[in-house]
Amino acid sequence: MYFCTMIAHLPTYDEARLAIRDGKNPMAFLYLGIIYANGIGVRQNHVLACYFYKKALALGCQEAERFLSTEYESGIKDFETDISAAMDDSPSPETMVKLKKRIEQERKAGNYGNLSKIRKHLPLFYPSYNKEKAISDILHYRDTTDADILYVLSTFDNRSEVYIDSQESVLKQLYAPISKDKMKGDINSDLLSKDESELAQCLVNMNESYDEICQKFDIDRKELCPFESLELFPYIPISSLIQLRKQAFRCLLSIKDIDSKIQDRFLDCLDSDEQLLNICEEIKDQSVQLFLISFVELNIDVETLEIASLALLHAFRNGDLMPLADHLNAFVDRLTAAGIKHDFPHFSTENLPPIRLSN
Repeated sequence: MYFCTMIAHLPTYDEARLAIRDGKNPMAFLYLGIIYANGIGVRQNHVLACYFYKKALALGCQEAERFLSTEYESGIKDFETDISAAMDDSPSPETMVKLKKRIEQERKAGNYGNLSKIRKHLPLFYPSYNKEKAISDILHYRDTTDADILYVLSTFDNRSEVYIDSQESVLKQLYAPISKDKMKGDINSDLLSKDESELAQCLVNMNESYDEICQKFDIDRKELCPFESLELFPYIPISSLIQLRKQAFRCLLSIKDIDSKIQDRFLDCLDSDEQLLNICEEIKDQSVQLFLISFVELNIDVETLEIASLALLHAFRNGDLMPLADHLNAFVDRLTAAGIKHDFPHFSTENLPPIRLSN
């Protein structure tokens, strides 16, 4: 509601431009940032929005830091706040149509973390959602609205799955100096980071246990693709991590009928890894138990990698380039330790690649 109040009391674009001429009014810079971020009386421009937010912050406007952070994460404005604020005001049918259109944009873009933030409101926007149909759609590789909603409601931690396209655009630029075509030796698993190694091992455990389950219970095996070493360098795209998590969820649904604990309890507790692990301890079949534990661990590992990428982007957005340099140097150090020849420099805040933020 505070954001909506600020919007209602904004100066015009011309008034804001006039107010920043002396360079001493932090609120004028903040207002101009908001105007550019939302395209109020001017073409929307997130690069300029961040520029003016930073100016406001430098002049002592601490409120600008929150807007700067939100501008990075959403690329526009905070999705959850906007939807929740509108729903608290008993929206009209016309408003519900507009909100549904925005929610659909997020769903079609694969920004499931945004939808997860408003999960309590989703039934109102998708009254025809059918869980059984969603399960069938997922098991038969059908990309449907029901399947997406079930995935959102059944992923215990997908808060980093927000604005995937903009995240991947920046990450691609960040890792450009250490692209695979610049390496001069064989790539192998020794180059994985600790988090990447844990994910790779988790996939091995999950695949092996799933194979045993499918053979033992005569289950139609669903696709669960391990990453090849080459795919992990120099980073795993966030979209690939999401696809992997979707595959794991499909595999879980394929075995739901072999143990009542999976059907009656595990699938109802997918929003809590602690509860899931407690249920795993009660499973008697070792291959089933290993698969379920691996499923929980895979989601944790994927979210860890996604959050690490998100943190790098937050650091960049906030003007702190050191974490980016340190991250690239850690990769280069692993290359050196593995005896792989390269001509990568030691990265510092001065020789990082230029990164362009898209709208």
